[in-house]
Amino acid sequence: MLAIRGIYDGKTFRVLPTEPLPEVQQEVPVAIIFLEDIPFESQKRQEQIEIAARMRTAREAMRPLGMSVKDLVEEGRER
Repeated sequence: MLAIRGIYDGKTFRVLPTEPLPEVQQEVPVAIIFLEDIPFESQKRQEQIEIAARMRTAREAMRPLGMSVKDLVEEGRER
C-alpha cells in the first residue's frame, strides 16, 4: 500500500511539492480516502436553514436602536 499526500481543489488532485513519488512500474487500482466528511447538498442546505433561523432569533432578541441607522450615522458625524 502506498500513501501519497496531495491537495484536492474540487476538480483535480495535485501531489504536495515535498512528497516523494515512487517510480511507476505498473498500473494499480487506487482508493482515495477523504479525512473529513464531505456533507451532501441536502445536509448543506439544512445547515444553512438552521444558521438563518439562529440569526433571525438573535436579531429578534436585540433591543430596538431607538432611531434610524441614517440618524445614528449623522449623530456620529456631529460628534
